[in-house]
Amino acid sequence: MNKKIYVGIFVTIILVLVIAFVYIFSLKLTIEEEDAFYSEIEREIIENEKKNLNNYKTFLSIKRFGYDVEKNNTYIYCWIQTENFFVNDEGRVQMEGGSSMPYKFIFKDEALIGYDIPKDGKEYKESIKDIFPFSVRAKFDKVYEDDYLKNEIIKQVENYYNISVEDIYY
Repeated sequence: MNKKIYVGIFVTIILVLVIAFVYIFSLKLTIEEEDAFYSEIEREIIENEKKNLNNYKTFLSIKRFGYDVEKNNTYIYCWIQTENFFVNDEGRVQMEGGSSMPYKFIFKDEALIGYDIPKDGKEYKESIKDIFPFSVRAKFDKVYEDDYLKNEIIKQVENYYNISVEDIYY
């Protein structure tokens, strides 16, 4: 009788562990899935920046901070820096503006349904806490340590316009 109880408990524990493993594994994104989400993010950001200027182009760089998966929703956390350039009347590549801020993108069934960004001014700190989990906020202080965001954009601008950084008019 004792042997049957121990076997039953052992089988139950194994079953619970298998179910937990399957559940946790299902919440992880593959590299391809994560890359697909980021491709959609880039498309969305660039689409919102279009203007009618001569050879106008938005360049962006993304620092990935992770994601959360909850049922059919996926939340992607990142810092995005954008810089906008165009060819001015003198034929020089000129920076027109840009932004640099954290984003929380919301996907439902792999379709982008929206994003959250921090509010301006006095509400900034509180909105950061509301939007981003602590594990993501802890990475914000190191965003500019390695100049990754800026260097990625410079490379893109140089390649797109076939110029060197010294030829860019800021």
